[in-house]
Amino acid sequence: MATPVILANISQTLMGLVDTLMVGRLGAESLAAVGVATLLFSALAMSLKHADVAAQTITARRVGEGRDREVGAVLTTALTVSFAVGTLLMLVGLLWPHALMSLVSQDGEVRHLGEQYLRYRYAGMLPLLAFFMTKAVFDGIGWTRTGMFVGIGMNVVNVGLNWVFIYGKFGLPAMGVGGAALASTVAAALAAVVILALILRPAVRERFGILTGSHFQKRLIRPFVDLGWPPAVQTLGNVVALLAFFFILGRVSTLAVATGNVVLRIAALSFMPGVGVSVALQTLVGQSLGRDDPKGARRSIYVGVALAVVVMGLFGGVFLAWPGSLMRLFSNSEDLIRAGMPILRVMGLVQVIDAVGLALSGAMRGAGATRPVMMVDILTGFVMLPPLTWLFSLTLGGGLLGAWWALLTWFTLYAVGMVVIFLRNDWEGIKV
Repeated sequence: MATPVILANISQTLMGLVDTLMVGRLGAESLAAVGVATLLFSALAMSLKHADVAAQTITARRVGEGRDREVGAVLTTALTVSFAVGTLLMLVGLLWPHALMSLVSQDGEVRHLGEQYLRYRYAGMLPLLAFFMTKAVFDGIGWTRTGMFVGIGMNVVNVGLNWVFIYGKFGLPAMGVGGAALASTVAAALAAVVILALILRPAVRERFGILTGSHFQKRLIRPFVDLGWPPAVQTLGNVVALLAFFFILGRVSTLAVATGNVVLRIAALSFMPGVGVSVALQTLVGQSLGRDDPKGARRSIYVGVALAVVVMGLFGGVFLAWPGSLMRLFSNSEDLIRAGMPILRVMGLVQVIDAVGLALSGAMRGAGATRPVMMVDILTGFVMLPPLTWLFSLTLGGGLLGAWWALLTWFTLYAVGMVVIFLRNDWEGIKV
């Protein structure tokens, strides 16, 4: 179950790396602008997207309980709620991109390029939400291959459109940073159309009650919101913490911001196995508890954590052994490569620890314990990361490397918190 999610997420990360590679050819300002603007987009759009945790968890419980025909109502509720909030957030990004960029960047060129990116990116918010909510329902059923194939297709289309829009191919004008955002928006719209067509197939519609009698149900709003708002707030807190992180890096230098963007893009590849295992555990734990089988849920957790540790540990070894070679894939600047090598090694050190945190967070979400997971992440990330970054990088003079030690502290404390939640055992009795 985890493998398709891992492959889909790795493909998405690889496409993100290709985005960075293509934009990187435009200069350090473009790299910095895309890195910061992506976080600003994530602060609103991807925070709301993480309400898909509720869609997946409730779907998994209903399937485990043998109530398949209620899945259609879950999907309809998820789409309705996410679209209602998503429309408001989309308008914020379309109408005030300058205000958003001004919050996090003092560089005029970076702000100008970031505004271009945000306008095109926010225009595709609703199709992106439709894709993720529908994918979450497929994942909750256990059909993770569907999301894998559609997600990989979306990412491949994104790369092709990047080449066309960024550099101006087939007679089109070269759009630069704005072209990268437009490519992502068009690719997300196509993915939404495809995945909705797949869930509307007659056999799927009949089994799960998709548009066959089920509809928006008010009684589902409360459990959906109860489960969905903590991961949404958690994601928002993470993004705000990272925005503050990049703001502090900007006080170090523009080179530090560009280097940080490249390293996080590379490191994101290593996070994907942990994320994939997390999604699989969310479904397996939810279905096991739906069958009243807490022992089965625990067996899944032990295996999932072990798998995440092994795979992410291998990535960590690569980061430690060949940091310079990885950095050279994304920049010809020797200054950027030299700055990135030590912090990429730091990312290698944290992989095994982060694997435990990622895997256990998915398991606890599948059990319905989304609030404790949120509280741990808000405390260790949103509350602690910015002051630690300021302390290590500016006050103590650690610069870029000091900021990365602050990031490692966040990941470590988060993993410890997930272990504590798991060992408390009260997650086994949560009703969804």
